[in-house]
Amino acid sequence: MSTLHPTLETYMNTIQQSPLCAHITPENLSLFLSHANVKVQSFKKNSFIAIAGDPMEGIGILLEGRALLTRENMLGQRTIVTELEPSSMFGEALLFSNHPLWPATIEATKDAIVLFLPIETFTKAFPDCQTCQIQLLTNLMHDLSEKAMQLTRKVHYLSLKGMREKIFAYFMDLHRVQKKNILTLPHNRQEMADVLNVSRTALSRELGRLQDERIIQFHGKEVELVDIETIEDFSF
Repeated sequence: MSTLHPTLETYMNTIQQSPLCAHITPENLSLFLSHANVKVQSFKKNSFIAIAGDPMEGIGILLEGRALLTRENMLGQRTIVTELEPSSMFGEALLFSNHPLWPATIEATKDAIVLFLPIETFTKAFPDCQTCQIQLLTNLMHDLSEKAMQLTRKVHYLSLKGMREKIFAYFMDLHRVQKKNILTLPHNRQEMADVLNVSRTALSRELGRLQDERIIQFHGKEVELVDIETIEDFSF
């Protein structure tokens, strides 16, 4: 009889919080993982979990640590695609490609542990796990839809011409998720610049102007949308 990997037992709560495992009971999830040919790997801070162009073998779930998914252009300019935290999933977009290659580089910004699920996890039938596998595929499709929406927002940032419009669009996206006027910033200044595809110096200068104009106010790692009407009008 297959048994659950000891590391997976330690991180079961984190795995259950992954969007891939929504609506699956702990018992069914444990049964499924004990049958699946999963792999658990550790990565040191600043090491690469995946490198763009390398072959990919399946979906990854971050169990511990933090990582950034980034892309670089021919000039070496880096753009942050997304930030990964424990329970975050990555690699699903190309899982069923004929020749799947990592489309972006994933770098650990803290010591990290990753669970990798190969494609057979989703295509091979496991005994007594059919219901669980159907739910996994349903969750996978839902997650792909959500990330398509995130990509749309990213394209929106890139399409905006002015620095102020980009910043306001970014703040309004956070406002819609956090539903409050004092926002917890998920990125530091350099990461925010990468997300918006602007230079850090220009971003810092414009944020300073916005604070001087009392449109926003920084409080450590939070920012208050003081004049939210102006931000809403400008962010479309």
